[in-house]
Amino acid sequence: SKMVEQMKLVHKTAYWGAMSLGTPPQPFKVIFDTGSGNLIVPAADCNVPGCAPHKKYDSKASTSSSFVTNERGEGSSEITFGTGQVSGDFYKDRLCIGESLCFDASFIAADKMTTEPFREIPFDGIMGLGFKDLSMGNGFNIVDDLASSPELPSGGHQFSFFVSDGQDSEVTFGGYRADRLASDIVWAPVKVESWWQVAIDDITFNNVPKSLCNGQCQVAVDTGTSMLAGPSDLVDKLSNMVNAKDDCSNFDQLPTLGFQIGDTILNLRPDDYMDKSASGCSFSIMALDVPPPKGPVFIFGDPFLRRFVTIYDRSKPAVGFAVARHSGAEDKVAASTLIARVHGDKAGSAPVSSSRAGSSPQTGVSLHLDGGLMTGDSDNSDSSSAPAPAADTANAAPVDAAPSRSDSEQDPMAEMRALLGGRASFLQKPRRQAANLVSVRLFRDQRR
Repeated sequence: SKMVEQMKLVHKTAYWGAMSLGTPPQPFKVIFDTGSGNLIVPAADCNVPGCAPHKKYDSKASTSSSFVTNERGEGSSEITFGTGQVSGDFYKDRLCIGESLCFDASFIAADKMTTEPFREIPFDGIMGLGFKDLSMGNGFNIVDDLASSPELPSGGHQFSFFVSDGQDSEVTFGGYRADRLASDIVWAPVKVESWWQVAIDDITFNNVPKSLCNGQCQVAVDTGTSMLAGPSDLVDKLSNMVNAKDDCSNFDQLPTLGFQIGDTILNLRPDDYMDKSASGCSFSIMALDVPPPKGPVFIFGDPFLRRFVTIYDRSKPAVGFAVARHSGAEDKVAASTLIARVHGDKAGSAPVSSSRAGSSPQTGVSLHLDGGLMTGDSDNSDSSSAPAPAADTANAAPVDAAPSRSDSEQDPMAEMRALLGGRASFLQKPRRQAANLVSVRLFRDQRR
């Protein structure tokens, strides 16, 4: 019934896109994951159940393939994830995202993948977009490869994510699409170059700080997870303070839950941090304790990413946040509450200045990708076994050249500190985007 449908508000999603390896190209579907640092695809000699339903990389079928070792002389490795393991050999080959963004990349061709979770996932592999310390060694980091790619001369240092519950989700390489933004961009410097991890000063309810962090909280923005998570002690406190009723009777009175960066607050609404269904309501931020030095840390997954476009800048390094434009004018109005100042002084209501079609050449690339349920069944008419379709020209606005770096290359935070002027964050108007943007459409999977 309509009433039951309105009660469904459970956030369980995954987003993935297409790429290819080799000459001639071998297509794969991968999740673009800012929480890991390696490209991993199944190998042709992987015969275990975890590899069975997926496309497999055949090094012998590629004229550009080579076996490689890292600087420690290692030619293989085993990686443990939260719910499984993979192991395999190291290769280098031609990697293409679309038809125009291609470069040589080192990666893991897995000859073993545990049955759970890999047999059931709707994508073949993982493209890690975290920092170098998460990678297998020198030359294995995709973010560094993008930054030095000649196909992205002015914007290779940036990539961005726009995700939604519709069919228009994208990851953009070479900058961001200004038409996806409904607010100014809030930039926060990366504190730990591993995950894309930034500091938060406090947690707020309806823009009022609650003195829960003492300036010690951190957040990792993770495009590879469907959840929101945080340190168990803080999650318990937040759950008690929110005091959501199991029967949803006070759902409409629940506060916005904000994360304070300097004097700027990024807000989540109750439907972002609550699971609401016909059976009741529950606080959806999971308890997850990450040990030092990376933890304790909050994890911002899909519920946060649906509210905010996230921009990852390797050159600063920093993460940018802007309210996602899903519904045009409605999102522009919502921006004034989703990005706010401490105690309610609105920061997101300033008009967005962006360049649209016609003001500059448009050479971005958008790919239509397959999507399916987490069980592997298709949820649209596209065939999951079909090769990646040809690239189409995207309606993407191009990105300015990267700002000049500080003279002190030994201090990568120097430029960001200069830009911040001692503040923890700053606002930037969406810029005109230079040519050579590559946008890849992502498909959503949702399980009830």
